[in-house]
Amino acid sequence: QRVELTAREWALLEALLLRAGRLVAKADLERLVLGGHADVASNALEVHVSSLRRKLGRTLIETVRGLGYRLDVVAP
Repeated sequence: QRVELTAREWALLEALLLRAGRLVAKADLERLVLGGHADVASNALEVHVSSLRRKLGRTLIETVRGLGYRLDVVAP
C-alpha cells in the first residue's frame, strides 16, 4: 500500500535503510536528516521517528536508549 512521506521522513527512512540492522547514532541521523540544524534540546528527530512508526508500523524502527535507532530488518 502506498504511504505518503514528508521529505524529512523520507530522508530518515533512507538513512536507516542504508544502514539496516546497524545502530545509527542519533547525532548522525540529526546531521543527515536535519542538516545539522537541530538544537541540542530539540526533539525534532523523535517527532519524525514517531511519524514514520505511525505510518509504517511500530516495530520497524528500534530505539536504542541513549545511543540511537536501528531499522529492524526482520520486522513483520
